[in-house]
Amino acid sequence: MTFCCRKIGMMRSTLFLCLCFSGFVCAVLPADDGWVRRRGQYIELVTDLESSQEADRLVASFDAAVTQWVEFWQIDQFDLSSFRVSAFVMRDEGAFRQAGFIPPEVPDFNFGYAMGKKIWIKAQQSEYYTRHLALHEGVHAFMFAAFNGAGATWFQEGTAECLALHRNFGRSIGINVMPLTREEVPYWGRFKRMEQLRNESQVPTLKSVLGYKPNLLGDVGAYSWSWALVAMLDAYPEYRGDLLELAAKGFKRGPGFNRHFMMAFQSEWPILLARWQMMCHDLDYGFEWERERIEIGMNDPLWRGQPLKVQVSADQGWQSAGVRVPGGVKMRLRPSGTVTLANTTRPWVSEPAGITLRYHRGRPMGQLLVCVLPNAPNDAEVYLSEPAVYPLTKEATLEIDSYSWLLFRVNESVGSLSDNQSAFEVNMEVSR
Repeated sequence: MTFCCRKIGMMRSTLFLCLCFSGFVCAVLPADDGWVRRRGQYIELVTDLESSQEADRLVASFDAAVTQWVEFWQIDQFDLSSFRVSAFVMRDEGAFRQAGFIPPEVPDFNFGYAMGKKIWIKAQQSEYYTRHLALHEGVHAFMFAAFNGAGATWFQEGTAECLALHRNFGRSIGINVMPLTREEVPYWGRFKRMEQLRNESQVPTLKSVLGYKPNLLGDVGAYSWSWALVAMLDAYPEYRGDLLELAAKGFKRGPGFNRHFMMAFQSEWPILLARWQMMCHDLDYGFEWERERIEIGMNDPLWRGQPLKVQVSADQGWQSAGVRVPGGVKMRLRPSGTVTLANTTRPWVSEPAGITLRYHRGRPMGQLLVCVLPNAPNDAEVYLSEPAVYPLTKEATLEIDSYSWLLFRVNESVGSLSDNQSAFEVNMEVSR
């Protein structure tokens, strides 16, 4: 039998230590059988990767990620001394099966699988994505060790995606990040799939995500939306405590876990649905929660027709008018002002109509947009409806059908807001 692997050609009979490039000390295990073996603080790796350096980086990254998982879940009482994962990262899956590394009870899988404190990963086309999958399956093992379970499917996969998404590697690794560019996360592919589903009008409702079945069969879309939901819960300070409490309920399965989730968010449910709809509409590379949190509430004052001025900053995402608008109202909106886009040596100055030299999602860059977002979004369907977004290029009249929030933003990709300056002004008044 010939294995595609790199043999360790020195000190076969004894364990010795090597200092990895990252600053971590890892153990190189005897490898008379031809496998590349590494032992870190929280992981023992067996692999047929051609690059022993890649194996070193994976071990160092896993060890650094584990301590960040503990910080993320705020579980100082968890005894890490008993936590160690046996990981098998495979280029030739058949060879691992022949060697007995994959027991018969492990089903066929597309990317990775976790069972107890053992994980199996199929090596991918990029080192990043292989490492991501190892961390993803490692999170599953960690959650079962720390919480005796990981809850419903959306929570299992969403938390694993959140805590596996990373930047850098080794000691410098940072987990639970938002990817800035496609090149930063090669072959991860979640945003690509989300965009495809948006174009096909198949963005799931929150209810659909909660109902995901235990075996997702490698459905990239389901992993993507599960991650998006957990990321949203983590991003809003008012939801963070509920997220931690959900983890502590990980021993519950499917319906029981989801009932607890819905009870915890009962008073926030309309706001959660509204935020879910708008996040799913915009989530993409460069998305920054500091700019994209939508500040709305059921206690926002009811607009009774008094004149109102709203400032719409060019460097922020959707911004609320700060009021709820009742149904049956006609309102006149009058935009004014200019904003600066891409503040470089030759900045682009835009009026509310936008700049027709460049477009984003079919609309001129810099165009002022308004969204009518119902206070009671429909979550009874399988897929979300498109948000009611309209261009506000000049004075316009809007007729509001039901109690709604009014949101505004400047049209530009979510990753290009940071260098924008100034704000449009919108005057609101009743239309006679």
